[in-house]
Formats: sequence, structure tokens, C-alpha cells
Amino acid sequence: MNLDLLDHIVRLLWMLIMMVWLALASEANEPVEVKRDRRSDVAVWIVSVGWVVLLVNSFNGPQLIPRIMLVRILGTALTITGFVLSLWARFYMGSQWDAYISLKMNYKLLRTGPYAIVRHPIYAGFMLALVGSFLNFGHLRSLIAAIMVIVAWVYKSRLEESFMREHFGVEYDHYCNNVKRLIPRIW
Repeated sequence: MNLDLLDHIVRLLWMLIMMVWLALASEANEPVEVKRDRRSDVAVWIVSVGWVVLLVNSFNGPQLIPRIMLVRILGTALTITGFVLSLWARFYMGSQWDAYISLKMNYKLLRTGPYAIVRHPIYAGFMLALVGSFLNFGHLRSLIAAIMVIVAWVYKSRLEESFMREHFGVEYDHYCNNVKRLIPRIW
């Protein structure tokens, strides 16, 4: 298998998932309450810049991981697994999803499906896909993109947690005690 083919497949998958994500964004309900402030806006913008850094092919930087087929295949598999988890969570959430921290009309705390695995399966899935993409590409640019997006989503997940705690109180605390934030059974 040509090493460049895996690069093209991973890039194509990223572009495809972004198109799907944008198409699904139009089905979201209007929020009843939004916690949109400079901090959450910055996190969303950092993620957007991270995607550009990942996908723009003009500067790769030094190769940090050797381009070994087994590592590249593992990276591609992790990328696909992460995408599947994110899409599953996004479809599971349906019209309750929003790019910003918000609650929609009749919102119920999701604790089943992908939300029984981790509290933030969309973030966790994309983080896994980023780690996989870094393993596949192996260069500095993909590492920088992964770090940018992961740091932004860890931060945004904390903001979401405080928002959810305000609205669901003890129910959310119980959920947090039973389901880890981003890595199943670990964190």
C-alpha cells in the first residue's frame, strides 16, 4: 500500500466529517439558554484553527513519527474509530446539539448510548481521531493541531460541566460519579 494513500484517506475523511457536521448543524433546535462568552468562543475558534492547521498541507514541519506502515494503519484505524464515536454521539444527541454551551427546550440529561461511555463522547471521539491522525501523518503540524484542539476541548468540557451542574444539580453529580469525562474508566 502506498504511504501517501493513507494520508489522502485520512484527509478525505476529515473533510467528509466536517461537511456532515455542517449539514447536521442546520437541524439543531433554538436554545432556551446559552452560555456563550468569550471563553467558550475562544475554545470554538481554537478548534476551527486547529482543523485548518491539520488539513492545510503547506507546512508539515519535521517528521516526528517514522512513516512505518503499521503505525500509519493504527493511526488510520484510531481516526476512523474516533469519527464513528463522534458521529454516533452527534446523531444520538440529535437536535439537542449546539456548537456553543446551551440547553434546548425539553432537554434531558443523556446517560445512555455513547453518553454511557464518556460524558463528552463527541469531544472524546474527535480527540481520538486527532491522535490517530497524528500517528498517521507523524509530522509537527499534525501534533500542533492535535494539541490545540485537545486543549480547547478539555477546557470547553470543563465549562460545559459547570453549566450542566447548575441545571441538573445532584443528577449531574451522580452521572459524573458513574461516567468518566473523556477517557472511559480513566478520566
